[in-house]
Amino acid sequence: MLYEVLGWLNIFFFVVMTSPFWIRIINDHTFHWKGAAYKKTIRILRKIHKPLGFVILVIAGIHGYLALGVIRLHTGSLIAIATMLTAALGIAFYFSKKKTLFKLHRWSVLLILLLVALHLLFPSALWYLFHI
Repeated sequence: MLYEVLGWLNIFFFVVMTSPFWIRIINDHTFHWKGAAYKKTIRILRKIHKPLGFVILVIAGIHGYLALGVIRLHTGSLIAIATMLTAALGIAFYFSKKKTLFKLHRWSVLLILLLVALHLLFPSALWYLFHI
């Protein structure tokens, strides 16, 4: 089904989008790469970070509509809301350069990761809990 492909494509994009952060962490603690290829890779990944966030939101909307046939509150909707919050924090940091906003931007990704796990393991959680 197309909605399944779009869902997994979004997970792939999420991994790519967050990779500048976790690649740097892994590199700092394990590999200690310092070469031009490493720096170029990180630069490219940072460059596609912002547009990829927009692509993820568009694909998420299409994925949700194809899977459910309507737009309604669902665990996937929670992921989309958390993604918009993360994007808003990132945009706010970009313009204000306040470190707190950047830290919140990074930590909000953990919320997205937890919501993705909920969505994959128990997609109808909101319906069972609240009959939404």
